Amino acid sequence: MRANVGGFSMSDISSSGRGQTAVSGNEAATQPTSIDWQKIASDSDFRELIREKRNFILPATIFFLAYYFGFLIVVGYFPTIAETNVIGKINIAYLFALSEFVMAWVLVFLYVKRAGFFDKLTNTILKRVKGVSE
Repeated sequence: MRANVGGFSMSDISSSGRGQTAVSGNEAATQPTSIDWQKIASDSDFRELIREKRNFILPATIFFLAYYFGFLIVVGYFPTIAETNVIGKINIAYLFALSEFVMAWVLVFLYVKRAGFFDKLTNTILKRVKGVSE
């Protein structure tokens, strides 16, 4: 059994070892033989993509880590606050711990929503690199 990726079997695709990919069949005519990475890196759309991703991922990561370690700090250094009952025998520590799951899913939702914009920028860059007119 041969693995099939994007309509090609893995034996149809081979790497040249220098960031280039050789593809057998009709696809070989549309694949660039060499990619000018410097030109892509200096492209304004690519710089915008990197800036937009960094502007989302860095604050989201900092928020996640602060929230996560905030829970550990509250439980470790302020146990009387963490043990305070809120609803029956459910205390702040339980609510804080459960809110970590909610917070993680909210961050995932926000990232997936933002990834659509990242994909549009990526497709614009790919079309330009491949020489396809928009």
